[in-house]
Parts: sequence; C-alpha cells; structure tokens
Amino acid sequence: MSDRGDPLRFEYRDGPDGLRVALQAPPRGAGSFSATYVAPAGWAYDPAGTEGIAHAVNRLMTSAAGPYDRVALARVLDRAGATLSHDASPEAGEVTIWGPTEVWRPLLRLLALVVREPRFDEDDVLRVRRQMHEHQLRELQQPAGRAERELLRSIFPEGHPYRETGSGTAASLRRIVPRRLREFHRRQYVARDALLVVTVAAPRERVEREVRARFGSSVPAPPPIAAPVLRPRPPRELRIELPGNSQVEVRIGGSSIPRGAQEFPAAFLANEVLGGRPLLARLFQRIREKDGLAYHASSEIEAMRSGGYWVAQAGTGADRYARVRAELGEEVGRIRTATVGAAELTAIRESAIGELPLSLETTAEAHELAVDAAYHRLPGDHWATWPRTLRAVRPRDVREAAQVAFETRSQTTVLVGPIGRR
Repeated sequence: MSDRGDPLRFEYRDGPDGLRVALQAPPRGAGSFSATYVAPAGWAYDPAGTEGIAHAVNRLMTSAAGPYDRVALARVLDRAGATLSHDASPEAGEVTIWGPTEVWRPLLRLLALVVREPRFDEDDVLRVRRQMHEHQLRELQQPAGRAERELLRSIFPEGHPYRETGSGTAASLRRIVPRRLREFHRRQYVARDALLVVTVAAPRERVEREVRARFGSSVPAPPPIAAPVLRPRPPRELRIELPGNSQVEVRIGGSSIPRGAQEFPAAFLANEVLGGRPLLARLFQRIREKDGLAYHASSEIEAMRSGGYWVAQAGTGADRYARVRAELGEEVGRIRTATVGAAELTAIRESAIGELPLSLETTAEAHELAVDAAYHRLPGDHWATWPRTLRAVRPRDVREAAQVAFETRSQTTVLVGPIGRR
C-alpha cells in the first residue's frame, strides 16, 4: 500500500479470529486516512421487545469508550483533527474513523477501543433514547418518514429482516437499558465475520500488524439473516391522512434483487434511467421539469445481501397527487416493457461512469466505495472494472433486468399527507 496505489482497487487480507480485512490506497496526494468496522449488528437482529436496540448501540458506540466519557472522547478527536461516525442498516452496523494520515495508528487504535469497549453511560443512554423517540414521532407524523415506514411494512411480512426502519417503538425504547445494550454489543459487534476496511498510505505489513494487535474476537458469528421467500399477493394501495402538512408523499414500490445478483449492473442502469440519475432521469424530466407536478421525483433500488426493494417516489401538492401517482406508475411500466433507446442509455451510462472519478477526490469518498464493495464480498477490482461492466450492458439487458428488479405483481402504492383535501 502506498499513495501511488489505485484507490479503485483494494486487497482482501485475513485478519485475526475470522475478521475480514480490506486494504485500500487513498487517492494520490491525499493527506487523510479512513477505517470502517462493519459488524453483523443491524436492526434485523433486534431481540423481540427491544426493537431499536441496534440503532441505540450504533449511536452510543461513538459517544464514549474505554477511559473516555463523551466530552473526553470529543476532545481527543478534536486534538487529532479526526471524526467518528456511525451508520446502520437492517443487516449491519458500522463505525468509521477519519483523520490525518500522520496519526493513523493512534486513530486505528481508537477505533478498536470504540468497537470493543463502548461505555453505555446512563446519561448517554437517556440522551439517545430521547433522540430516538423524537425520530419515531417524526417518522409517524411527517409524510416522507411515514411513507417509507408503511411501504416497507406492506412489501415485507411480519418477521422479515427488511420490514422495519429500525427505530423501534416507545415501549421498546423504555426496555433499552445499559445491561441489554452491553449484551447486544457483545453478541453482535465483537463477533466473528466482521469486516474492517482501512484506507491509508502506509506499508501493508505495518497496517496488518496493527490490526492483529487491536482487533479480533472469540465470540462466534451470529447466524445469517433469514429472509423468507415472499409470497405473491395482489397489488395494494395505502392512503394515510396526515392533516396539517402541505405536501403529499407518493411511493410505489416492491421487492427487488440482492446486490450480488447477476442482473444488478443492468438493473442499476435501469434505475438510473428511471429516476436515479439527477436531472437526466425520466421521473425528474417528466414529473418535475415537463409537467411541474412535484417538488422531487426519483427512484431507488435498495439491494442488500439477501434481497431488497425498489421505490419510485415523488412529493407533490394535495391537488396533484393523483396525476403524479399515475405518471410514476406509467414510467415504472415503461422501463419494464419498452427497450431503452441507445442514445438515452449511453447518456445515462456515461454520466454514471463519469461520476466515479469524482468519488476519488477525497479519502473519505474513495473509502466509501471500498466499504460498499467489501461488505458485499465483491472482487477487489470491482470499481476498476465497473465502467467496462456497465458498457457491456445492452438496451435489451436493461429491460430484462428491470422486469426482475422492479417486481410489480405485488407492488404497493402509498399516499401520505393531506389527501382528503382534493
């Protein structure tokens, strides 16, 4: 590893006690390093009755650890010019540290301390529970959050790992106490089958030596998430009245493919054509630019390890949502049934490929690429070969992949907002 390495490539290494390690060089001339620890600790692992605990653990790990309370940890980071951040999904929880290259070793040790010895101080627990309760209220009372919540609950049945948003309930938050937080952390965060991604301009042997000295665990890996096969059902529409809001959120969505599916590159381009590519995509061009019906219009494929979901969405006024709903549905149908024109596909594809170099302007952005690919167990040269992969996709491949990735037989339409004012 050196600053002359290719940040579009990373190398897998065997870490201690089953820890998977991915090593990446930063962009040329970059003066910072990043490291991310990813554990099988998403909210799909929340024990019954303490829903929301994965989110709480994830937040609290970056608050205080080892000898450092919240203020002391913040001061250590400030003196180093570093940051700690966290993220979570149904499948995983992750913690990232970023800072100057010259202090990468003490920062990597600090990440290990945060991962292995979070404090879960009582005052921090109360603060995070308060924050999560406020988030629950926003999720229920604001159109965008409520639309997402109801869409997922309609697509996925009870017990499915992708059904919830991870925020829990008011009752479950009351049961999240330090003892249970420690139990969840010990069972999920320091278990085997975790991943550590390090992006730094330093000799590989030195990085590996530091990782072996600081990380590792004897805790068995938790069983993989069980995602049951979804049974077909008729399409449905959910209408949720939220008076006092000025905007109606419209969502159309259904189940989709995992990231490792062979159709994913073509499905990625199908989504970019439909609504994933800002300014160029069909939903934006038709619903917002041409017809002026929406504040936003886009689409997304959330492809995870065991499956995923797709969504086409827009935010509009109470007097326009019926037309927006119709146009969203028409465009989803068109991407599935009509072959994309060669010129349109080329413009979208080259825009997506052209965006890749922009992700190499900073260590943090390049690091995110490596984390994404390594988490999904993709080859170390995945991003280096991604342009070639996309250029091999033909227009008919896009249509055929869209028929699989945008499953519409059991789709759900969700309308949330002042819908009674029509």
